[in-house]
Amino acid sequence: MQRRVQANDEGWLLSYADLITNLLIFFAMLLAAADLSKTKMQQIAKELSGVEQPESLSAIQKEIDAKIAAEGLQDMVRTELTDDGLMVSLDSGVVFDSGSALIRVEQGPVLDKMLETLAPYDQRYAFAVEGHTDSIPIVAGSLYKSNWELSADRANAVRGRLELVGVDGRIRVEGYADTIPLPPKDLEGLTPEQSLARHRRVVVRIY
Repeated sequence: MQRRVQANDEGWLLSYADLITNLLIFFAMLLAAADLSKTKMQQIAKELSGVEQPESLSAIQKEIDAKIAAEGLQDMVRTELTDDGLMVSLDSGVVFDSGSALIRVEQGPVLDKMLETLAPYDQRYAFAVEGHTDSIPIVAGSLYKSNWELSADRANAVRGRLELVGVDGRIRVEGYADTIPLPPKDLEGLTPEQSLARHRRVVVRIY
């Protein structure tokens, strides 16, 4: 008499376990991608495709650097591509008078010409304007009580110029006083006074 083979009613568990494993891998990949900055994502895309996108932060940096070179503004503007975005650093000592948040009249057109480079990208990226100062306290009797107010007002002044040249998207204004010093590598070869001057900056961050 032929014995009947009993069906395995638990075979579905294997498929279910595979499904759960795949879902876990999928969500892990989503979480990892969420932690990547736009800079890293664009770098990965460039390495995979071998082509740099025309509106990538790296491409924008090259466009700005070319304008800096053409206008001879190396002493006024510097750029740096970081994980937090593209930093366009403006020398406060050139753009503003000491202790003032009013942009120098003669520097206004030059600054606007530089910031106009960013206008076409205001819908693709977010913008933040960071004000920074050196570590020397504000002198008693000055217009500002502390470096906090000065850094915030200078950042706000540059924000106004961004809007003037057509950046209509989101713009954050951030005042940091002297709480975010530059890394030592950015200060190599500078005198103490030059180092303090380098810290006095307004940074437009595109991210």
